[in-house]
Parts: sequence; structure tokens; C-alpha cells
Amino acid sequence: MNDFSFTVSPEAAASIHDEGLVILHIGSGQVYTSNSTGARIWLAVERKLSLEAIAKEISAAFQIALTTAREHAVRFLAELEQHALIQQEVAS
Repeated sequence: MNDFSFTVSPEAAASIHDEGLVILHIGSGQVYTSNSTGARIWLAVERKLSLEAIAKEISAAFQIALTTAREHAVRFLAELEQHALIQQEVAS
């Protein structure tokens, strides 16, 4: 899974605040919220970083093990993908 990066769905509009992230799925009208860690991951997706690069950023920012950061990032990214807020693509 490390060979994948992600892109933001054209149906998603996000707003990042000090407390975290709010995402609107334009097509469904659903609103999703997350904490500041989710906002950090969202910004990494906007930069089209790979899963491994996202995990490294989270690991460094919160001084946690890389494996733990990767596990949490995978879960959050899977949830975003499930709600059609991001799409997975092969990293170049």
C-alpha cells in the first residue's frame, strides 16, 4: 500500500481551522469533521503525498512510532475513501 498516493475528490470541499477539519461532500450534502491530526492528513492528501510520507509526517509531528502513525493514517484514509472524499492513485 506504500506505493499509493491520494487525491481529493472534486466533490469535496474542506475548511481547516485551529480545532481541525470540516469537509463537505458537495454531491450528497454530508458534512464530516475531524481533529487536527485529520486536518494534517488532509493537507498531506492535498499535496498528493504517499501513504508512507503521510505516516512519516504524523510520526515526526506527534513523536510516535512510524508503525503506529501508519496504522492510524490507513484507517483515516480508508474512511475518507469510503465516503468518496478522496481517491487512491498509484504514486509516481
